[in-house]
Amino acid sequence: MNAPTQPMTAMIASDRAQHAFDALMAHYWNEAEGLFDIRVPFVPADNDLPSDPFHYWWQAHALDSLVDASLRDGNPLHLERAARLLGSIVQKNLGLTNDYYDDMEWLALAALRAWDASQNPVFRDAALTLWADIQGGWNDHCGGGIAWRKPQLDYKNTPANAPAVILAARLYTRFGDPADLAWARRIFGWLEVHLIDPASGFVWDGLNRMGDGAIDRDWTFTYCQGVTVGAALELHGITGEPQYLVAAQRTAGAARRALADPLTGVMPDEGRGDAGLFKGILVRHLADFVQHTGDEATRRWLDTNADAAWLCRDPASGLSGTSWAAAPHFPLDLTAALSGVTLFEQMAALEREPE
Repeated sequence: MNAPTQPMTAMIASDRAQHAFDALMAHYWNEAEGLFDIRVPFVPADNDLPSDPFHYWWQAHALDSLVDASLRDGNPLHLERAARLLGSIVQKNLGLTNDYYDDMEWLALAALRAWDASQNPVFRDAALTLWADIQGGWNDHCGGGIAWRKPQLDYKNTPANAPAVILAARLYTRFGDPADLAWARRIFGWLEVHLIDPASGFVWDGLNRMGDGAIDRDWTFTYCQGVTVGAALELHGITGEPQYLVAAQRTAGAARRALADPLTGVMPDEGRGDAGLFKGILVRHLADFVQHTGDEATRRWLDTNADAAWLCRDPASGLSGTSWAAAPHFPLDLTAALSGVTLFEQMAALEREPE
């Protein structure tokens, strides 16, 4: 597949998103398996490349990409593939749930978006089943919070808690169960107390990972900022309470100040494997923030990253890599390609939605 030949200035955001999505499907979608391949070209693992040929939570974000494409162009094939992908995830995983609460939250969020788009009850039922399991991750270690994984119940982190807020809040808006709103408030309250820097609004990754009660303040990951912004926005949208909007504004601003390259404004290269997904998660929620608030500084930051990533795609495949300021290196994990597609899809969403 050849990269598009139109100059960047001649392409609107939806054109970019279409080209990026087409490249993703051409190179990663495995029609025989009903899953996305995890690497192009596929090679055995080394010390840096994960060996799992499936990756539950990567597939969850690939499901999100199919929903994004459906919302952009209305092609029913995307949602048909999304239903097949969900079935393949369950088959490959030997069931819907797993040991990682954050992984289940990503899949539940993607399934709920797919239900919104399709009204196919298989997606709704998956989201509700996962949410019922996720609630069991809350315990009294570290003053509350949802654990990262079932075998390590005393380790609490942002990726297991902020997405749970988003999920609980969205379930409340769709089905009206006040218990879900109570869960969203409770989890966000725990997050604010334990993992959001009160001075800046920047979000730390986790607490008690080594059993010593320490906070991982040095783990400055993009996606922790994104899901916290998203969590605060969901609660503000439901309640109208200003403290949630203030929390979203503080974390969005802190992320931009801490994570934008001081010369180029481009977000950091966080590496291969799981980390390749992190920027895509951040930009998804920053785009929601722009839609919610009209914040021009954040919009300009997204524009800067989209322009940089577009220019730096691989010329042969059209794929984006782990850096949005340099050409991709192969073999290229699905995670990095998905983050690039997510960036272009979110810019297309901003283009078509009123701010």
